[in-house]
Amino acid sequence: RLSHTDRNSTVVRPTPTLSTESFARRQARFHRSVYASTPFRFDDVMTRFWKPPVGCVAHDHCLVRAAERWHLFVLSNRLEDHHHLVNAVRSGRWDDAELHPYTVGDRHLNGPSLLDLREVGRVLTSPYGEWGTLAHTNSYVFPVGDRWANLHCAMSPRGQRLCIEWSPDLQNWTADTANPLWAPPEWAGGTTVCKAPCVVEHEGRWYVYYNLNLAEGTSTVSLISTSNFQSFHDHGVQIKFPNHYRGTQGCESPTVFVRKGLWHLMVAAGDSWWHAISNGPEGFMRPQGIRSATAGGIYDMGPFHVAKVFVHQDQWWMTSSYKAEHRQQSRLAGAATFRGETADEAGLCAGLYLTRIQWDHDRPVLCKPALDEIP
Repeated sequence: RLSHTDRNSTVVRPTPTLSTESFARRQARFHRSVYASTPFRFDDVMTRFWKPPVGCVAHDHCLVRAAERWHLFVLSNRLEDHHHLVNAVRSGRWDDAELHPYTVGDRHLNGPSLLDLREVGRVLTSPYGEWGTLAHTNSYVFPVGDRWANLHCAMSPRGQRLCIEWSPDLQNWTADTANPLWAPPEWAGGTTVCKAPCVVEHEGRWYVYYNLNLAEGTSTVSLISTSNFQSFHDHGVQIKFPNHYRGTQGCESPTVFVRKGLWHLMVAAGDSWWHAISNGPEGFMRPQGIRSATAGGIYDMGPFHVAKVFVHQDQWWMTSSYKAEHRQQSRLAGAATFRGETADEAGLCAGLYLTRIQWDHDRPVLCKPALDEIP
């Protein structure tokens, strides 16, 4: 297994998908559009498409379209197990933590539409030695040649790692013998956070964006890439955040996609869902030049969390859990809860939501879909 850049590989410098001049023009227009906008309100733009069984939560998830059917992989376990795990981990009682595997295994559902999903089983239920004794989570399922891969997070008392499983049919999964594939690199300073992968295939390489905390006290979206899932090139930090006292403590669950040559990175941090752009797999934090209309940066899209962006029949969509909105509504109602408490986690029982994306050139504009518009 490799937890570092393959020392025998050459330096990987991805080719930009837009020229510097073209990107500057689009970025300037994007900046003006964002500057004149305000964050979206959850209920104004989101429609629920799936609700978990009573007493269960729904947060990190992945959607796949194959053979005219939707497949949903979603972290959805019993809410009542959550506080046992959180309390045990916070107090260092690892034996107790292993008795309450709140996040071991994702539900797998499929169906002809997102409103007609039936549960067909679970994935990520078998630990790899110590890894997975506390959690297997964050399924990110994608095609690799004639098979499917599920890149995900595994956790033990020593922290988090990235692991992969393989399937010929989205039903039967086999763990890679090299698991864990990726651990926090030495330059991260001993962090235990290494989770929530998102994968983009580009020019024969798979770019893996994941959450990695740093010893300096920041939380990042970092990047590795591979051509074979055996050796990896470490591209380092792509965007970073300070930790937050409200909402999501670090940044979580990035989603990255490419549209018309422009790379979009979205990620949760604090109470908000943040959006940045680049002209290639890297460069989301490029320095500001003297032309302020083409300054790089991020902006707050609204109270969304663990979102995924996908395109189906030329229509763009974005999903979200209810987590960030629940926290916002709890504060407005004067309900004093703390991160990880049952009342705080309970918002995840609301299920998963969906919004349509219309495009103002390169800025996503969210629009509430009617039930009969949901694919």
